[in-house]
Amino acid sequence: MFAIARHRELLDKLGLASLEQVKAYRGDLVKNHRGRRDIFRINVPEAAGHARVLYLKRILKPYRKDGLKSLLRQGRVESVSRREWENSRALERAGIAVAGLIAYGEECGPLWEKFSFIITESAPGQTMEQFLGACRDRARRRDVFDALARFVRQMHDAGLATPDLFTRHIFVDTENGDPVFCLIDMARLDRRTRLPERLRARDLAALNVTAPLRLASTRERLRFLHQYAGRRDRRLVQRIQRRVTRLLRRRKFQDFHRPPSRIPD
Repeated sequence: MFAIARHRELLDKLGLASLEQVKAYRGDLVKNHRGRRDIFRINVPEAAGHARVLYLKRILKPYRKDGLKSLLRQGRVESVSRREWENSRALERAGIAVAGLIAYGEECGPLWEKFSFIITESAPGQTMEQFLGACRDRARRRDVFDALARFVRQMHDAGLATPDLFTRHIFVDTENGDPVFCLIDMARLDRRTRLPERLRARDLAALNVTAPLRLASTRERLRFLHQYAGRRDRRLVQRIQRRVTRLLRRRKFQDFHRPPSRIPD
């Protein structure tokens, strides 16, 4: 188990200072994914009645194929939580904000992962999915889309990409003026010296699919792409369209496409 030094005392108080304690933890369950992984919300009381919010994500029954893949590629078994931790650090080094890191731990066998966990701070603001569903101010939406395009371009120019660039994995905080973005769930980050166009298109397609018409108009999508590319890029658009078509065949994306409610054009 590894923890950021300044957080070790807090983990002791929460009873999460060892792998065994994390395995035995029971608290405010947010999500359980078919018994394979679960997520807990942890409220830490602070001064003036405020609460600091942490999230504990446990990988209970990892897919063995993931461990075998890491063994073949890197010569060692690497857990999902360790990948998320290291990917988050890589994003931070590139100037991309992520949920604050607290601790992670793993238990691995010779061929695959057995158990792992990661603890993070809550991300500031709200998800892009929530923001787009609630905000009706055209000027504010335009500013956020423009800033998001620059944010994604910054990540890609740093050689970083993820197939999980979903609207629910991007948090936006607009409380203090200019939009500030933060990423969560980055276990599947790709790190390259130079990012090929196909990975850029893959990420942008995932973002497109998870922001259906009930959340983002065609005009907003086109503006986003123009801001991202700095020009009209027909080839990139065609790549994105092909990828979107493939993604929409997958069941996991169906819940993003329910009957639309009207949003501003």
